[in-house]
Amino acid sequence: MSGFDYSKWDNIELSDDEGDVHPNIDKDSWFRLKHRTRVEREEDEAKTRNSLEARLRAAEREFKELGEAGRQHMKGQKLQQEIANIKEQLETMDKQRKWNADNMCKTEESRTVVSERPGAAPGPEPKLAGEAVAEGYCEFVEENEQLLEDYIALGVEDDLEQVAHFLRQHGGTLLQGEHAESYLLLDCLEKEMNREHAPMKRSARQYQFLAQLREFSRAAGRPARDAVNPVFRKLLDHGPTKESFNSTVMDFIKRVEKRAVEKRIEMDAEEAEAEAGPGGLDPVEVLKSLPLPMRQAFEAQDMEALLEVVESLPEEEAKYHLQRCEDSGLWVPNPESGPPPYRQ
Repeated sequence: MSGFDYSKWDNIELSDDEGDVHPNIDKDSWFRLKHRTRVEREEDEAKTRNSLEARLRAAEREFKELGEAGRQHMKGQKLQQEIANIKEQLETMDKQRKWNADNMCKTEESRTVVSERPGAAPGPEPKLAGEAVAEGYCEFVEENEQLLEDYIALGVEDDLEQVAHFLRQHGGTLLQGEHAESYLLLDCLEKEMNREHAPMKRSARQYQFLAQLREFSRAAGRPARDAVNPVFRKLLDHGPTKESFNSTVMDFIKRVEKRAVEKRIEMDAEEAEAEAGPGGLDPVEVLKSLPLPMRQAFEAQDMEALLEVVESLPEEEAKYHLQRCEDSGLWVPNPESGPPPYRQ
């Protein structure tokens, strides 16, 4: 995980709620607005579904009461067509439903357990920001790098059961804090920048499991490791949920690809700036353009030979080459010796 300075890795937008926020808009207010809009949309969808399901039950009851003979008449045929249409609408709603941490599953049973030792129930970890995200990261990686690499390797096979089993075993480490997610995020970016696209996609998939588990835990108000069973049960048993997850992975991959391109451009610009001299000229190009004896003197770092070559050149030509040498950083005038001859 070395070789690049990823000081801006956190510019990759990971939350759907953050993707379109304007820098002049307060993020917390924007998140609340987006959440409220989503909740209102889901409430409208629930009302529509309840209405359709109520009509479906009534139509099926009427159809059943007609008997075998009545079902062949026009009324029976209309009811049969209505039932088919309602079922098709409900199926379409299931396919188009957008899953998130709030609606991936619901609580079927709620109990209050009275303990002899009162204390607060474990809850999700708070979302960190700024320097708090990186605190302890290096120590975490040093201690758990092999575990992280083993987890990433599971992305080679599309085996949800295997991933779930691994997280049940090691979730206490991988889901404790956000360091594992940070490691996988950097791993995705580094692999894409090194043109390792297929390995990047596997890391992105493994990253999204951790991210989705943490989102679910915050919505459910439980530690992230408690989300493994319900989330993977939904992924295994409910096709639309898995489709939605795969779509989220693809969106994330596109963001990594975009960020890798931007990062390469930034690094190329920084490298070009570092390579250019104080006057903006490339020292390599300037060296190639010098007269051969002058270039040989520079390469040998023989100052006496360099001065002899300069003195042997016509004045204007000497000024031209020395000015370019200074602008590229090949020549650094000594201020104690006064201005160089090409400035006089």
